[in-house]
Amino acid sequence: MYEFQVNYENLANAIIIQAVYDYRNSSYFQTRNAIKRFMRSDWFKILTTVDGELLIDKLEQERLAENE
Repeated sequence: MYEFQVNYENLANAIIIQAVYDYRNSSYFQTRNAIKRFMRSDWFKILTTVDGELLIDKLEQERLAENE
């Protein structure tokens, strides 16, 4: 059972890390909006205890800081 849990957590973390990477590196508004929808979804809440809205806010702050 323990190995399954570790594998599940690794997969969940990889999905979220990829979403953050994609958000940071996308120049397309539609792509970023799709990622925001994911971060607000029930699936995201199943994958992690991270607050999706807080994560979106942090990513938006990064984006604004880069454009200054």
